[in-house]
Amino acid sequence: MQNLPVTHDAFFRALMDEPGVAAALLREHLPAEVAALLAPDAPELLDAHFVAAHLRHSQADRLYRARTVTGDEVYLYVLLEHKSVPDPEVGVQLLGYLAEIWRRLDRQRLEQGGAVGSERPPIVPLVIYHGAREWTVPLSFGETVAADPALRRYLPDFTYALLDLGQVPDERLSSQRVARGGLRVLKYSHRPDGQGAAVLAAVDDLQGSGILVSAFIYINWAYDAVDRRAIEAALARAPDEQREAVMSVMAQEREQGRVEGRAEGKAEGKAEGKAETLLRLLNRRFNGVPEDYRTQVLAADADQLDTWIDTVFDAETIENVFGAPTAH
Repeated sequence: MQNLPVTHDAFFRALMDEPGVAAALLREHLPAEVAALLAPDAPELLDAHFVAAHLRHSQADRLYRARTVTGDEVYLYVLLEHKSVPDPEVGVQLLGYLAEIWRRLDRQRLEQGGAVGSERPPIVPLVIYHGAREWTVPLSFGETVAADPALRRYLPDFTYALLDLGQVPDERLSSQRVARGGLRVLKYSHRPDGQGAAVLAAVDDLQGSGILVSAFIYINWAYDAVDRRAIEAALARAPDEQREAVMSVMAQEREQGRVEGRAEGKAEGKAEGKAETLLRLLNRRFNGVPEDYRTQVLAADADQLDTWIDTVFDAETIENVFGAPTAH
């Protein structure tokens, strides 16, 4: 079977790797003052990922290196948030990702015989969100920290740019045809009412591109409001080779029981979401999660996670959450 993307993050990465897509998306959706500073050259994709393994079911990322019109180096960090609702933790996660990027850049500079500690290049974060609810989380990390004004200068702060696909009209997603088509496919993955029209538009926007086949494999996986017949009808307008490629993969999915596999994958994704929630609650309640408990959480099924989540609020210690007595 062809190795084609059947998850949000895999399709996002495939879309961003299409020629011209990343350059168009960044210029159109970064703040105007940032886009105006960028040199006309296309940004360079770097082979680096910063999302932790246990968060990859809800996030995907891409890091680009670009030049400004004055020749300076700037890094553009793109994070896809594909939860159905806004995540209030994204600021803390971004802070960690940005710190890790700078650490890696420092190591590279040291390996090349340079010094570190000053003149680090700027990193501009862009969050792309395609959930069902409007993004309401503050874009400034400092706004999420309750502190006396006298303490502000001692605290980290940064602002990230946001592209909330649900708040952008389809025709304004991008002036670049393939970028517009791919973003529209992502936009309606959590919006059943628009999925039928999005499927039809995908053929027009993505026809002839390298991403059309991947888009329809992703649609077949992610769109609950369209069935196989609707996908086949839309593909009737696609080039024969691309239509046959999609139909061939869909046929192989059916023959190999991929429908059951998809249901299992969704159940696994649900458990991963609960694991993330539990780890966040434990961290807030007990100021940290020991590695052995973290391992238990990431390996547990959804029912066990529900039990632990219900226990968190009344437990006096983290040991009590997992049924272990507290030593006296």
